[in-house]
Amino acid sequence: MRLLRFIWRGVLAFDRVGSRIPQLIQMWLLELFFAIPLTFFIAKLIDIRGAFGVPGTGGSVPGVFWGALAVSVVSGFCFFRSLIRPRVMQGSWTPMVKADVGDHTVMAGNPRWSVDYVYLTSHPSYTLLLLLTAPIPAVMVAATENNGDSTFYFRVAGIVGLIVLALMALARLSAWYIFRFGRRELDQQVADAGVSQRRLSWEIAWKPVLMLTVMMYTVVAIPLGWMFWQEKRTIAALPVVTVADVDHAGEYRRVEGRLASEPVYWAPRGKGRGGNNYAGAGVLVDLPDGGQALLLAESLSVPDFIGVLKDADGGQVSSQGKVIDEITHDQVEYYGFDLRDFPGSRGDRVLVLLSYP
Repeated sequence: MRLLRFIWRGVLAFDRVGSRIPQLIQMWLLELFFAIPLTFFIAKLIDIRGAFGVPGTGGSVPGVFWGALAVSVVSGFCFFRSLIRPRVMQGSWTPMVKADVGDHTVMAGNPRWSVDYVYLTSHPSYTLLLLLTAPIPAVMVAATENNGDSTFYFRVAGIVGLIVLALMALARLSAWYIFRFGRRELDQQVADAGVSQRRLSWEIAWKPVLMLTVMMYTVVAIPLGWMFWQEKRTIAALPVVTVADVDHAGEYRRVEGRLASEPVYWAPRGKGRGGNNYAGAGVLVDLPDGGQALLLAESLSVPDFIGVLKDADGGQVSSQGKVIDEITHDQVEYYGFDLRDFPGSRGDRVLVLLSYP
């Protein structure tokens, strides 16, 4: 129990996290409602005007985005006021002490040594709360990788969001370390505590926010990491496709080989904005045991298909998919699959649809 108490209070600082959660959530929501609505508004302006070679959509800014800007302005006013005219916050910390009792070492907190520490709402430790918001724009950027310009708005929103969060972090750090708003009044109070200001700042301000951030990321990262590892292990266990697998339609196989043709992209209903939105794709791959695999990708798998080709080292392809025995009418109509773009004998070729088991 003493060890658990030491981990709970001395290492994880959960005694201080619990007392600060309401205030931390309030601060995080304030930053969230400033950054995200502002991101959406700026991204919409760029989307309308166009940028980076992508044509704009034209027209005016819809009312919902003006509403987002209004929310951002109100939250931004509160955010910058907390930096320029910071409020005083107070926390307490009880140091852990240890003593050797016989063959055992006892660790416990000594209430007589409890120390109060005064800090401001402009404290740089709050910068870590931005890491709780950062996954939102980061996912937008990652999700639109290798996509056509039909996803331009979401891609720009992700980039703008990351920039806005970086500027918010810079503003907070500047208010504390450069402009030092409100810090003069606190210097004497901290000096009277009799404990190193750096130590108090770490134990009461930095450590609780850091542990809350780590805990939040851990809760999400563990299941996602487990699923990712399981998927990779499942794919690694798949047999490598051969021409003989034409009789195993519906089963998953790994595709290992060397590129044998240039990729072909289809857009039966037009290429859309930017002229690079494709509904289907395909490429021939020479298999190590002879013959070829025609690796095909349907609409949502086209970005993964492009990623596979980008990762092809020296033309060596590594992917996976489901063996199919024929091209359906729907695949021709909606994805544009056309085997005439890959001339040659079909007797030594197996069709593989890029997908995940």
